[in-house]
Amino acid sequence: MNINTLKKDILASIIVFLVALPLAIGLSLACGLPIYCGLISGIIGGIVVGALSGNSLQVSGPAAGLILIVTDILTNMGIQHLFLTIFIAGIIQIVFGFLQLGNYFRAISPAIIQGMLSGIGITIFLSQFHIMLDSTPLNHFWDNLKTLWNVIWHSVVPFDWSIHHQACLIGIWTISCIILWKSLRTPKLKVIPSALVAVLSASLIANIFHLDINYIEMDSNFFQNVTFLNFSQIPQLFNLKILIMAFIITFIASAETLLTSTAIDKMEPRSKTDYNKEIIAQGVGNSLVGILGGLPITGVIVRSVANINANAQTRLSPVLHGFWILLFVVCFPQILNYIPTASLAAILVYTGFTLINVKAAKYLFTLSKGEFLIYIITLTAILFTNLFEGIIVGFVCAFLKNAYKVLKTNIHKHYLEAQNKMVVCLKGNITFLQLPSLINILESIPNDTNVDICVDKLYFIDHACADYLKDWEQKHKTQNNGNNIINIDWNEIKHTYPKFKWKHFHNNSGLNH
Repeated sequence: MNINTLKKDILASIIVFLVALPLAIGLSLACGLPIYCGLISGIIGGIVVGALSGNSLQVSGPAAGLILIVTDILTNMGIQHLFLTIFIAGIIQIVFGFLQLGNYFRAISPAIIQGMLSGIGITIFLSQFHIMLDSTPLNHFWDNLKTLWNVIWHSVVPFDWSIHHQACLIGIWTISCIILWKSLRTPKLKVIPSALVAVLSASLIANIFHLDINYIEMDSNFFQNVTFLNFSQIPQLFNLKILIMAFIITFIASAETLLTSTAIDKMEPRSKTDYNKEIIAQGVGNSLVGILGGLPITGVIVRSVANINANAQTRLSPVLHGFWILLFVVCFPQILNYIPTASLAAILVYTGFTLINVKAAKYLFTLSKGEFLIYIITLTAILFTNLFEGIIVGFVCAFLKNAYKVLKTNIHKHYLEAQNKMVVCLKGNITFLQLPSLINILESIPNDTNVDICVDKLYFIDHACADYLKDWEQKHKTQNNGNNIINIDWNEIKHTYPKFKWKHFHNNSGLNH
């Protein structure tokens, strides 16, 4: 590595560190966990996953997409089961990577992914909006939505400079800073992360004016309160509920990681992801995070884009960003106590809003009304149930839609009077499910009519329908003493079902072998 490359990587790593630090803290608070959980994930995601990654420019760490599942596990099973679940998810990812199953995580309907992200975004937006106003969020989307206006109203009227008013002003300031900074047209200034500018300026205002709002609470010794995985929990490895949750984390984290990798490959010509290697790296990171008491890790698009835009050259940049987080929390942890929680919540309010990708939804609507319906159903199911059930509903809808497409067939007939000929067209996939329709059409043809069965657009026909078609051909010829002409291209039909033993149709079928 030459000096120029080293300089670029160091500068890029510092920029990514400045983006990652407030997000890691904010995500911990959003999950209802101590801030060290997100910081540990940032450190491991940088140093360990960055070193092993299948994409040298991708940055890994805690992600907003897993807040709902982490909160659900924490609420229903407790913190130790959460860490055990993350540890198991990491082991599953490693196994899947070695089994070369990385690409299978990319085979997910974009409608489900967008629906999932939008559902997560709306949930994060509503819950963090409450925290941004120094209010307490409720556990359900609908409850947060119903109480949102009341919380906003009491943060405005009466204007008595209460804790809610002060937190509200800090939140508005933070979001305004992010939006304004992103709109700057000066490239040199835009290199500085907007979230960092927002948090620093909000912290200065809050501390200069001694605002009586909630601040981060961080001990001088970062490692003092870290909660590690209790290995007495290991017998719970075969607990069905924990295994299900581990597979959910595996699915979501792996899908988000590989979709991020694909996006990076499209953005940066130098990037070419080894997907199985990436899954193994993520698995190693998550298994370590489970032991050390952190949040689950994924490849994250915001930090990865910041890394690319900062002109990172090698994997040294993601690795160093993790090292800078570690150095900061070990040497300067008390600086974090000056950061107001309303400012971090505001960043997540903005993040939740950006997860609701309206352009992607419009594209799905234009592309396919069916895909858009899956998007809406997945989004709604996540909001009114939970992340796991919402995704399952989305998968079921996608399966039913594709099953309908596969089974969709078109059997129709039209009569050519001049030739005394009935033309029957078979299109699509014809199985026993369509046999009643096939019978109704063929049985309605008069015995003295010539018949052409068009099968050039027939993709598949099963045994039951082929058997009926052969019997009907024989019966129709017999009933008119062989005076009518029946044209069925059995050789064409044979190609639709090559594994079937067509020799059974040899007699009286006209099939050439």
